Amino acid sequence: MTNDPGELEPPAPRARHELPDVLSIDTRSIRYEPPQFRNFRSALSEGGDVVEFLVETDAPIPARALGPALQIGTTLVVEVVEVDSTHYRFLAFDPERLAPGARVGLCWSGDPETVRSTSFRYEGVG
Repeated sequence: MTNDPGELEPPAPRARHELPDVLSIDTRSIRYEPPQFRNFRSALSEGGDVVEFLVETDAPIPARALGPALQIGTTLVVEVVEVDSTHYRFLAFDPERLAPGARVGLCWSGDPETVRSTSFRYEGVG
């Protein structure tokens, strides 16, 4: 004999993964040196000139399986390191793919449809 009434459980509330607003973006060209590992080779680019985007947000970017990405025009910049809870460092290893004047947005790397528009444009680096 069972006490199960046979009713379905109500669905659990879904976690919200909204991206925060971007407050500022500082862009510069830097010389990138990949980390040196003892037992394997890094999948990151060989050393060279890359474009660094230092992004400040109004709140932390939520942790989830998909990482954040900067969308520069139609190019996604997915290499990111959290500096602190509202500052993020994105690296573009192919600067030639970045179009000057392109709009900059913040999205989830696996879902560019989630792009959060900003008022910023990529102006290139000198």
